[in-house]
This record gives sequence, structure tokens and C-alpha cells, in this order.
Amino acid sequence: MRFVLEHVLSAEDLARVHTLIAQETFVDGRATSTLTGKNNLQLPVGSSGAQTAGTLVLERLRAHPSFESAVHPRFVFPPLISCYELGMEYPDHVDAAIMDDRRADVAVTVFLSELDSYEGGELVVDTGNGERSYRLQAGDAIAYPASTLHRVAKVARGTRLAAVTWVQSLVRDAGRRSILYDLRSALDRLEAQGRAPDRLHRSYWNLIRLWAE
Repeated sequence: MRFVLEHVLSAEDLARVHTLIAQETFVDGRATSTLTGKNNLQLPVGSSGAQTAGTLVLERLRAHPSFESAVHPRFVFPPLISCYELGMEYPDHVDAAIMDDRRADVAVTVFLSELDSYEGGELVVDTGNGERSYRLQAGDAIAYPASTLHRVAKVARGTRLAAVTWVQSLVRDAGRRSILYDLRSALDRLEAQGRAPDRLHRSYWNLIRLWAE
């Protein structure tokens, strides 16, 4: 299941990230992939700007009201800041299953560029029942199974900036994460009305106890 997380970064957060990015030099994105046809730029992971911007992105993701219930994170990898300029793209691929000896279950893309500043550059995800394209507002994010075939479409105008990270989830199976998210959402609505039954709470937490690793 794919989860759109709105307003992960505020306008002030975005301004801070862009300031940090502007102080650094992007390098060839092929340094982190052997996939033929990958054509983008990225900040070196060890650079000061990338680390500070990545820390801010992770803090805001962790604080987002839907992030925990959507992905049940055990570990979140330091974000990679990517840049796609005119003509750049990343063809169909599946993310690595293991990164630094940790399983990568969920991929997360946080969009950093205003929509009117570029054209193209959609994140295209194979849903198993056709493709779905995402081109979100700056500061919004999408989380989706890292096992999903996906690509970044060619940029036709401007520059597309994004922070990309991966999550090792406490709940390995994407279908089970989807069930838990639906249950949590239903519980939240019922709690707001003062009508959340104890048995539903019990079932939710017992499913996590059953499925968590």
C-alpha cells in the first residue's frame, strides 16, 4: 500500500533545507547504483549539508501523525538528497533489499521542489494493477513498499529535488501494515467521538504483537 503524508516539512523547513543544499556540491548519482540508465545527481552522504538536512527531514517524518502508524519503523536510514535536472531520469528499478546489514522494507520520497518550478520528474510506481504517478507539493511525502518496481520520469523543465530514505519496519509484510493502518485510522476516528471499543484496541495491539519482528 502507498501512503501520502502531507505537510511533512513546513515552509520554514523547506527554506532551511534549500539553504543547506545550496552550500553543497552535487555528485553523479551513479555512485550509489550500478543500474544502467540512472541519470541524476545527489549530495555526498557525509557532507555537512546533507547530514543536517537529513536530520531535519527525519525529525519531521518521525513527528508526522501518520508516519508511525503507516510504516511501524524499527530503523530509518539517513536520507539521500537527490537532484534531477533537465533530461535526467531514473529508469524502472527495485530498491536494494539490504542496506548496511538492515532490511529495507519501505521507501519514502519527500518532495522538496515547488510544483511550478519543474515539469516531469514524476515518481511512477507499478501497483501490480497498472502504474500510478506521484508529483506532490513541496514538503509532502509518499511511502511505499521498497519491493515495488518504480522509476523517476524524465524532467522536462526545471530542477526536481527530493529527499529519499528507507525504513526497516517492525512489520515486514506490506499487506499486514496496510491492515494495521486501516485499523489505527478507524480507532482514531472512533476515539475522537468517544466511541472506541476496548475489544478493537485489544485486537489492534494483539495484531502488532503477533506480526512485529
